Amino acid sequence: MKLFYFLVACCCCFGQAQAQLRLSGQIQNARPGTAITVNVPFDAWFHASNSKEVQPDAQGKFAVTLPVQKPQVIFLDYAGHRVYLYAKPRKSLELSIDWKTFPADIQFGGSLRKENQFRQELGLTRYRLGPETWNDTLTAPAQILLAIGQNQRMVATQLANRKRVFSPAFIQMTQADIQYYPVAKLWRLTYANNVWGGRSRSASGREEWRQALQKAHAAQPISNAAAVPSYFYQELLAYYPRFLEVSAASKAEFAKVVEEIFQKPFAVALTEIKEKGERFWEYKALVHGLSGPALESGLASFLNNGILAGELAYQQEAYDDFVARFPASKYRKHIEQQMQRFWQSRKEGNEAGIQLTQYSDSLQRLEDILPAHQGKVVYVDLWGSWCGPCREEFAHAKALHERFRGKPVDFVYIAFEHSVNPQKTWQETIKFYGLTGRHVLGNKKLEQYFQKLYAANGTMIFPSYLLIDKTGNVVTIQAQRPSAKEALYRQIESLL
Repeated sequence: MKLFYFLVACCCCFGQAQAQLRLSGQIQNARPGTAITVNVPFDAWFHASNSKEVQPDAQGKFAVTLPVQKPQVIFLDYAGHRVYLYAKPRKSLELSIDWKTFPADIQFGGSLRKENQFRQELGLTRYRLGPETWNDTLTAPAQILLAIGQNQRMVATQLANRKRVFSPAFIQMTQADIQYYPVAKLWRLTYANNVWGGRSRSASGREEWRQALQKAHAAQPISNAAAVPSYFYQELLAYYPRFLEVSAASKAEFAKVVEEIFQKPFAVALTEIKEKGERFWEYKALVHGLSGPALESGLASFLNNGILAGELAYQQEAYDDFVARFPASKYRKHIEQQMQRFWQSRKEGNEAGIQLTQYSDSLQRLEDILPAHQGKVVYVDLWGSWCGPCREEFAHAKALHERFRGKPVDFVYIAFEHSVNPQKTWQETIKFYGLTGRHVLGNKKLEQYFQKLYAANGTMIFPSYLLIDKTGNVVTIQAQRPSAKEALYRQIESLL
């Protein structure tokens, strides 16, 4: 009996160990010191925490083992370009890259050679689908959609002619990629052209883009179990709440959408959204629009993205609802592993090294904060929990603090919050990231002070960083970010 359990355990461990992809290759004409970054996403979202940086050797050779648990697309970034590679557990992929021509003309080898070669022929490796005969900025979105449709039919024929060459799973995934590519591509172009921002770069107006998006979305089912493995379908799910917002031609139309989703008057629903946050709206939109495996995947993505992006509003409520809907979900183990960090941060007694200074009318200028740090070099981080780039930088805080442990350097975090319950949001974010140091929840006068301070050199942006020397003088209001690592370390060391 003991032998039986031993064999079962070995098989399980072997299966887990083999659920990986070996990626290797060589770069010709490589620039010395230029690293490759490979990212294994859970869905369509890029998170730096899912990345591995690989430094090619003197001959340009590299190799890395990646935690690929399912057939999926992974990202490879090199020399300012990104390619989208087909990956599968227990397989290998070899790349031959010429720096001068990358990302075009990649030569593939290994057990996934033919799949990636075919996807490159279709254009999918470079986020394309056939030839791009339009201008991203000047061509009308309706014409772009028409051109993509023509390419769809062409590459669908190519795939049909190769069905005997590839596995059914690969065929299904690639079919879905072709099917949902128009929606994903249009969304990419709207953001690349800043269509929804203040200064659009597109020659076409918002209304034209809105109509093109509506047409692209209407052409495909939103809930499609067979499409769940597709990267472009995952992008559709990611953009779906936003689509509901922009697809309404007027505020009155959007109010009807909200009332249908919430089954409440618009004013009541809007108040609830303001109280619970934008993520509450996103969750309700997914639950309203999706069903079956698509909903299961969409909600798992919502929860996973919340943890990795540090967007914590409505996280516990969403998890409880997800488990109630899908108690035996194949994503549950992964989601619960991700949630551990969230749950741990909610426990009492996790405040070691965290000094909180809440609202204080006496703190109206930087000079009001610095006296407690006399004789120290002070690194000031201006942030807000609503700021994605601010939260991304927190991933580098531990290394920064370790670098200057035992040295006369203090870290001061000054937050400006705009949520309904700013104090709660502020404290929860600090604990979630384990940000040791002094924390100040800034008031309106302190925020105005920093806006004026930065006005002389442009506009204040978040995050912003300041360096103060040991005598209390501001050395720079444009200090390097924590992610700059050595560049920032040198700045601080020059003041010690």
